[in-house]
Amino acid sequence: MSDKPEISSAGRRFIRALLLICAGLLVAEFIIHRHAYFALEATPLFFALFGFAAFCIVVGGGVLLRKLVMRAPDYYDGDDDA
Repeated sequence: MSDKPEISSAGRRFIRALLLICAGLLVAEFIIHRHAYFALEATPLFFALFGFAAFCIVVGGGVLLRKLVMRAPDYYDGDDDA
């Protein structure tokens, strides 16, 4: 018996639709001409890679911030109230 929950048929259709949209956008990236202001913007998949890098930086920053501000797990277990 597996611990993973079963994905419903609607969930599978939704994931397939997202994958199909992603594949279509990937193909469109190489077909549609962009009028870029900067040379770096004209490189294929620039915005996808830039967005993924920004996502990684935000998640990594969140992990580091959690280590900085997190309290100990037994912080509220003290008996010094009385």
